[in-house]
Amino acid sequence: MRYNREKKELTFDEAKDKALRLLEFRSHSERELSDKLKRAGAKEEDIDEILEFCRNYGFLDDRKYAIAKAKDLKNLKKYGKRRIKSELYSKGIDTEYVEEAVSYLDEDEEDMLLPLFVEKRLKGDFEKKNIDKCIRYFMYRGYGFSDIKNCIDNIKEEYGE
Repeated sequence: MRYNREKKELTFDEAKDKALRLLEFRSHSERELSDKLKRAGAKEEDIDEILEFCRNYGFLDDRKYAIAKAKDLKNLKKYGKRRIKSELYSKGIDTEYVEEAVSYLDEDEEDMLLPLFVEKRLKGDFEKKNIDKCIRYFMYRGYGFSDIKNCIDNIKEEYGE
């Protein structure tokens, strides 16, 4: 059940404080911050001015944000390049910055699949159903089909299948 709350319009100073509080906890993309300020009740012209202020003082930089976010998604969540691109686009990052951020992730995706426990996922069971499930899992995480298939084939060879 949703409550019908009156949305209070924020003054410029309140909106600026809100933006700085949000940036204090974690970095945001420009679109993320803009959307949050809109939902909070900030005026459009105030939002533009606040974003400009944050850019000038280095609190907001989509390029740095994209690079850091891509590295985090790769290292912490073990996402593939496709999924990382998708996540960055959903945050409102420009294509140019997305491509640059992904280019910093120079590791071959197939090399990352082994640490992602393809072997553990398969558990030595090479039935078609289990392999298909494994492929879907890694495709969802943004890896290419051919990379996944090669990795599975290499593991099959190790097991003598």
